Amino acid sequence: MTMSRNNIWQEMIQLSPLCSGSLHEQYLPCGKPSCRCHDSKSPKLHGPYYLWVRRIGGKQVNRTLRPGPDLEKVKAGIENYHRLQALFSDLLKQSEL
Repeated sequence: MTMSRNNIWQEMIQLSPLCSGSLHEQYLPCGKPSCRCHDSKSPKLHGPYYLWVRRIGGKQVNRTLRPGPDLEKVKAGIENYHRLQALFSDLLKQSEL
């Protein structure tokens, strides 16, 4: 069932926050040679760290996030951004008819 144009616009207005890009979970070694993350048999890397990657002004911009409110806001923003793209696509399809 397709949504009416008005319903699509109303849902688009409600989407907040909006964040473009993607999140990547990382586990990384540190710079201390004697740390557990450099163990040759079973290294235990540090993390998780989350890398938020997006483009601003044609340039790739990265920001490292730790678990917490900023990370949750970016996750919600990326989901909302994908939903906005889907709604916009639906709106275009309706306009083409």
